[in-house]
Amino acid sequence: MYIPKQCEVTDLAKQIEVVKKNPLGILFTAKRSNGGLLNYVLGGSSIDSELSATHLPFVFIEGKDGQKHKLIAHMAAKNDQIAHLEETGNVLIVFQGPHSYVTPSWYPTKKRTHKQVPTWAYATLHVYGSPRIIRDKKWLLDQVNQLTDQEEDKRPEGPEYEEKWKVTDAPGRFIDAKLNGIVGVEIEISHMQCKFKFDQEMCKEDIEGVIHGFEHEVGGERGAELANTARECHQSR
Repeated sequence: MYIPKQCEVTDLAKQIEVVKKNPLGILFTAKRSNGGLLNYVLGGSSIDSELSATHLPFVFIEGKDGQKHKLIAHMAAKNDQIAHLEETGNVLIVFQGPHSYVTPSWYPTKKRTHKQVPTWAYATLHVYGSPRIIRDKKWLLDQVNQLTDQEEDKRPEGPEYEEKWKVTDAPGRFIDAKLNGIVGVEIEISHMQCKFKFDQEMCKEDIEGVIHGFEHEVGGERGAELANTARECHQSR
């Protein structure tokens, strides 16, 4: 991933936060095409790959005592990408954080110079590692519990809300049958790249204009998150 120095985020806590707030990642695998010479003659490329991608909600597991960090998830047992995962040694998982179009109209300097163009503000995390497919039911049940607890803990509490759900709320046989339809995915992380692109190269006046745009035009929780992220990016400069 192309990351200008001012947009690079190396702090592990911030990287993990991207996953916790945005757990739905895209798992990518590539498998060399079997087309060979015939594929080349027909107009293909000798380096073409068969690409696969699956959207999965992940849980980040921090490594302890020198162990590597991991991502864990589960996927449908009938997913064709499982074959890729069992054959490859490397995968990429992409997580998308807050993002928004940024109009030049938000920059105060635009009104004086008109030398501004639109851009896109965004946060993203790329995770690289080696995959392992797991079919052990105890592991699967533990993973489903971890994912459920991770997401149910984000829900509000109070008499006006539905109660939080636990895996044990469902009948044991029902859950056991559901486990028969999934496999586990464990990614041992080799390295991560994290990028927060929030106009770090702009002057303070224009940054304040962008923050105002997030809060007043985008608005709501999304606008507030974008504004807070932009502030954090510029406070750390």
